[in-house]
Amino acid sequence: MVPAPLNPARLKQMKAEAQTGDPLSGVPPGTDAYPKKRSRRRSIGKKPDSNTETLVQRPPQGSREHRRSRDISYAASEIYEPDWALSPFPSNIVGTFSCHGIEPSYFTDGAMAKINQDRGCVVQPYGEDPRRALFAVYDGHGEHGQEVSQFAMEYIRDNLHKHPSFSTDLPVALKTTFLACDLAMKKDPTVRCKHSGTTAVVAVLVDKTLTLASAGDSRAVLATKKGSKIIAKDLTVDHNPDVPEEQARIEAAGGFVKPRTKEGFSARVYLNANFTQVGLAMSRSLGDRCVKHVGVIADPAISTYTLTNNDVFFIVASDGIWEFIQSKNAVDLCKDLVQKDDATGACRELILEAAAKWNEEEGDYRDDITCMVVRVNPLDHAAADLAYLPAAADELEHQAGNRQRTSNRKVGSGKKTVLLDTKGAGTIDTAGVDTTGDGTADTFYPAEKVDGNVVVHTDMARKASNFIGGNKNASSAQKKAFADKQKQLAALAAKVDASIEPDGESYEDD
Repeated sequence: MVPAPLNPARLKQMKAEAQTGDPLSGVPPGTDAYPKKRSRRRSIGKKPDSNTETLVQRPPQGSREHRRSRDISYAASEIYEPDWALSPFPSNIVGTFSCHGIEPSYFTDGAMAKINQDRGCVVQPYGEDPRRALFAVYDGHGEHGQEVSQFAMEYIRDNLHKHPSFSTDLPVALKTTFLACDLAMKKDPTVRCKHSGTTAVVAVLVDKTLTLASAGDSRAVLATKKGSKIIAKDLTVDHNPDVPEEQARIEAAGGFVKPRTKEGFSARVYLNANFTQVGLAMSRSLGDRCVKHVGVIADPAISTYTLTNNDVFFIVASDGIWEFIQSKNAVDLCKDLVQKDDATGACRELILEAAAKWNEEEGDYRDDITCMVVRVNPLDHAAADLAYLPAAADELEHQAGNRQRTSNRKVGSGKKTVLLDTKGAGTIDTAGVDTTGDGTADTFYPAEKVDGNVVVHTDMARKASNFIGGNKNASSAQKKAFADKQKQLAALAAKVDASIEPDGESYEDD
């Protein structure tokens, strides 16, 4: 990977395009591109059926079964198409965005939106401790990469803090949880991970100590003061196949590493000396069972860093950022906005710049891009009984005297929350959250606007009035909705209980 320098002129052009068209590609899917698909992760690919060549949305946040923790967690949203969900940090402290890529169409003379296989999550308090937070980004690859990255995000989030060494030896807990996750997805028939996998970069912040685990080429970077300058410091290393120690392990296991063929291309791992079987562009990953026996491992690299008063912010991002942007340039792009108390704005600028570079270098292909920018120290701005939404999430009109009902209140398409004026005072006072993914808010919290954010009081939850369906005077539609919801909750509880695996599992390859 040979990053190119930033291009301010192109960034300005991209911002202008954002007013009239796709702000990330400059052209709508289906126009002005080439009819040949390019795979950047593998040298092999499967041609899609013509009826399925559409954008596939990521599974809804909270769709899996491990949801009994009190931790606040959310998935990074699509840039310009946000699925507003509660965040444990104000938007000026932690900014997160994720955008899908594009790829050439097989069936039209144009580009199509590709499946977003990236995942990202922020959790605080983590393990019910307000002085702990989790920041993680996963970059899926292969035909079913989104299944692998989704599984990894949820498994590590839900199991890391339960590890017996989590409080006493976090590096051991991280390493063991990564390996257990890799084994668990192998055993799960719903996760097709033989020819698909994911990178992972997981950062756990405990007070001022940041412990990171990484596998693959997603990266975490710190911005810190050195004299009058703000410089970049890599907190993780990229696991490329041609790194000497990585290549030695792969070749000792019987694998083959094809060197970079030209500037900007990656070295790749193959099963044969002719370089025709597989072609994975990283030496460590979760999943990718077909190359586990040739030295591609899930064992993460661990690093620990203690934050100081000189540290300004850190970035956690997928390779969609780092393919064409150096760590130094990413810090330079973000630093002014972060210092102006706008972490979300900094994250947006970095996403736009990365998208612009993909457009310049690849044209009809753009990788998924996921990024989070975190001001130091975010724990000083978090509270165990509060969550946040950006003020832009408030899309409904609030007119004095018009009381908005919570009963059977729908959330917007692809969203998780809705903000309401239930008292008719002309301003929001309630946040409704869809916790089951059925499109209807089922839990409500008191809410208010404060300094550009919507503050949600999560310690004062109440159930939705759409549970009126259980009353004898409810309409038939309400009764049906109530019965469906009850079945949904019962099934969810049963899956949680069934998901508990026996202890004593060992890690082993195919």
